[in-house]
Amino acid sequence: MLIVADENIPQVKNAFGDFGEVKLFHGRSITKKDLIDADALLVRSITRVDKNLLEGTKVKFVATATIGTDHIDKDYLNKAGIKFADAAGCNAYSVAEYVICSLTEVFLRNGKDFRNSTIGIVGYGNIGTKVEAFAKALGFDTVLNDPPLKRKTSNSKFKSLEEALVCDVVTFHVPLNKGGLDNTVHLLNEENINKIKDGSLLINSSRGAVVDNQALKKVLMKNKRFNAVLDVWENEPSIDRELLEITDIATPHIAGYSYEGKLNSTLFIYNKFCEYSGVEKKWKPEYLPLNNNIIKPIQTDSNAELLKNILNNIYDINDDSIVLKKGLKLSEEEFSRYFDDLRKNYRIRREFFNYKIDGSSLTGEQAAILKSLRFEII
Repeated sequence: MLIVADENIPQVKNAFGDFGEVKLFHGRSITKKDLIDADALLVRSITRVDKNLLEGTKVKFVATATIGTDHIDKDYLNKAGIKFADAAGCNAYSVAEYVICSLTEVFLRNGKDFRNSTIGIVGYGNIGTKVEAFAKALGFDTVLNDPPLKRKTSNSKFKSLEEALVCDVVTFHVPLNKGGLDNTVHLLNEENINKIKDGSLLINSSRGAVVDNQALKKVLMKNKRFNAVLDVWENEPSIDRELLEITDIATPHIAGYSYEGKLNSTLFIYNKFCEYSGVEKKWKPEYLPLNNNIIKPIQTDSNAELLKNILNNIYDINDDSIVLKKGLKLSEEEFSRYFDDLRKNYRIRREFFNYKIDGSSLTGEQAAILKSLRFEII
């Protein structure tokens, strides 16, 4: 069996090696020629998989080691009898933790408190549910928006998009649906972006086109009345660098790139390939041990200061933003390569559950908050 895979899928050769030969390629460079004799194709988000790529090849199984599937023509795969699998849920905690890191940083900068603040969560799937749990632990009141779930459940807890947009934090966790009843292309657009109130925080870690980048740039350049954190961008890797420059925190599509999240993505598609092939699931990811994982936090009455102090020992989101913005001095062609290289060579970032917090200086409330964020209190 011949399996063609994106070189950025971690441990992919170890996982799929027992099935046959695994050939690795840069995700943007995979062509039909590479797939003529391939039995399976494993990609991430940067490979467009459609009729143009697959017609005339032997490929009968396609998997994406991502939660998003807008780069996959699923209708074509279905018509062509090609089995498809994704890794939905693999990095949900990673993205939720990214959101917590973002809002902690911005709230501290602005001298704001978590308590009695509101967060509008647009999209209530694998990630949105975890963001809600984390946000509630910090003291936020949550406003949930998910029209498909609203129709399915008739649950009154799901509110309108307009109600979500007027919260202190607005965070997007929807798939990119191009058209139809639940279209999410430019879900935040020139018509509704002014509903975001002064002093609030916008976070997009879903898909770049969910937020109209030109409308956002226009608002921020005219009157920067709210904060913006962007991990995803339209036209990656050739993103709008004027928007990059004025974004408070800007990262290169790495919100879901925790060490555990990336390994989970490989495990998820491996398990689905085993089910497709009718073979026993044997492979498990090889996790690096984490040393020096005990953190003694500062003593403070501010939960935001406490959390930021802990996060400084784990993941300072500013580091990723600073590195990406260093690319502003590059040419457009150089920047595109720079953006991709930052993703390919991304540092190891471990999820919260790996860390033990010395609880000797914590209040009972603070210990409960940190436990809800999956830290271990010792």
